[in-house]
Amino acid sequence: MKRCNERGIALLAALLVLALLSIIILQFDADARHALKGAAGFRDQLRATALTDAGIQLARAILQDDARTDMQRDEAFDSLGDSWATPVLHRQVGDATISIRIEDERAKLNVNELAYQLDPAAKRTKIERVRQLFSLVQVNPTLVDAIMDWVDGDDVAEPGGAESAYYLTATPPYRTANSPLRAWSELLLIRGMSKEILHRLAPYITIFPIEGNGKVNMNTADPLVIQSLDANITPGLAISVAGARPFRSLQEVDRVSGFESIALRLRQAQLYDVRSSYFTAWIDVALPGHSRHTRVVLRREVSGDSMVIDVAQL
Repeated sequence: MKRCNERGIALLAALLVLALLSIIILQFDADARHALKGAAGFRDQLRATALTDAGIQLARAILQDDARTDMQRDEAFDSLGDSWATPVLHRQVGDATISIRIEDERAKLNVNELAYQLDPAAKRTKIERVRQLFSLVQVNPTLVDAIMDWVDGDDVAEPGGAESAYYLTATPPYRTANSPLRAWSELLLIRGMSKEILHRLAPYITIFPIEGNGKVNMNTADPLVIQSLDANITPGLAISVAGARPFRSLQEVDRVSGFESIALRLRQAQLYDVRSSYFTAWIDVALPGHSRHTRVVLRREVSGDSMVIDVAQL
C-alpha cells in the first residue's frame, strides 16, 4: 500500500513538473513570437521608410526629366499631357509596391494669398474670389472669413470669422496664428473646418507657396478654379478655356474666344500662368501586412531640380 502511494505521489510530481515545463515552454513560445512580431514590424517600418524615400527621389526624377524635356523642345509650359501627370505610377520592388501620383499645386487657388493685402479693395477682391470657389464646391463661403482671420496680421474678426478670443475658449485653448498657413493640418484648427470639408476643398485650394504669389496654371486648373478667378467667368466660358488647352504661352490664353477682355484683366493682376513650380507627390508603399501613405510637397527650380518643402505621413 505504501509503495502504491509512493508511486502515486511520484506520478503526480511528474505530472506537475510536466505541467510547469509546458507552461514555461508556452510562455517562451509566446515571448519568442511576440519578439519576432516586433522585429518584423520594426523591419517593415524600416523598409517602408526606405521605400518612401525612394518614391520621393523617383518623383523628383520625374519632374526633373519633364523639365529637361521642355528645355530640349524649347517649351515653357506645364500641362496635363506632361509625364508627371500620369494618373498613377507603380513600381514593384520585390514583394513591395511603390505607387506615385503627382499633382500640380499651381492648379489650385492659394488661400495664403489672403494673408497679404495691399489695400482694402484688394482684400475684398481676394476674399470674394475664394468665397466664389467655396460656393462652387458647395462649402459654406463664410468659412473664408475664419481663414482670413487666421492668416491676417490683426485681431479684428471678420463678420463670419474668429480671432484669438474665440479660440481661447477651446479645450485646450490656443490662439490664431495671424500668419500664413504652413501645414495642411493647421487648417483643421480653424473655426468651422472639418476633415470632411477639407477633403472636399483639397483638389481646389493650396497653401503653397506659403509666401503667396498664387498664380494659377491655366493648363492644369479645374474649370471651377478658373471660374472663381473672375465674377464674369461663366461655367461655359471656364469649360471653353479648359477645352482650349494646352496653352504654350500667356498670349494663347488671351486669345480664347470670349475670354479676351477677362484674360487681360487677370494677367494685369498677375493671377495666371502656364507654368508650374509647386507639386504634391502622393507616395503609397504597400508591403505584405504593412502600408504607408505620404504626402510630399516639392518646389521645382528653373534648373529642373526639386526641393522637398513639406512631408506629412498620413
